[in-house]
Amino acid sequence: MHFSYFVQQKLKLASAIAIILVIVLINNRWENNNINELGETFGSVYKDRLVVENYIFKLASATHEKKYLLTQYKVKQSSEIKSEIASINTEIDFLLKDYQTTFLTVGEQQVFKNLLRNNDQLRAIEENPELEIAHLNSLYDKNIIMLNKLSKIQMKEGEALYKNSRSIVTSNASLSYLELGLLIILGLITQALIFNSKSIRGSLRKDNNNLPLN
Repeated sequence: MHFSYFVQQKLKLASAIAIILVIVLINNRWENNNINELGETFGSVYKDRLVVENYIFKLASATHEKKYLLTQYKVKQSSEIKSEIASINTEIDFLLKDYQTTFLTVGEQQVFKNLLRNNDQLRAIEENPELEIAHLNSLYDKNIIMLNKLSKIQMKEGEALYKNSRSIVTSNASLSYLELGLLIILGLITQALIFNSKSIRGSLRKDNNNLPLN
């Protein structure tokens, strides 16, 4: 009976060890997924937010530059101004193309479509800018307003990504403490198994010594 009891206890401890090992493995897998998600979050912050913010800044600068050229009609020839505007438009086209390759939220897509539509109107009028300077200025101002909206979206989305990354870090810290606790329990169970094994061997020797001699 004594031996059977110790065997039962060892089986229980072994089962506990198996359960803890499974939990540790699952926990480790979860931590790896969190790390991968954190990497994707930082990648999105750079590619879809910081880089896009740079595009917005350059688009705004190009728009201000074209607006400034409208004030130069009295000191520059029309053909020269048109040439400079065309050069700026080439740069804008590259920026808009790069912008479209990034991840766009639903709200960002709508503002961006309006921006493209506004640019189409600008291109048509810029063929004879001296005839519609007031209208051009109005469209340039509209461009700036939409670019400001896009910039605010970048800030909002960047803040959301920051909060998500903090949540992942906090979650990983909690999982690390859990894993540490489980490993400590595993160590205690291992010690208990060793102690029980010694107790069994001691008990068996004692029983053998008490056996009657033939």
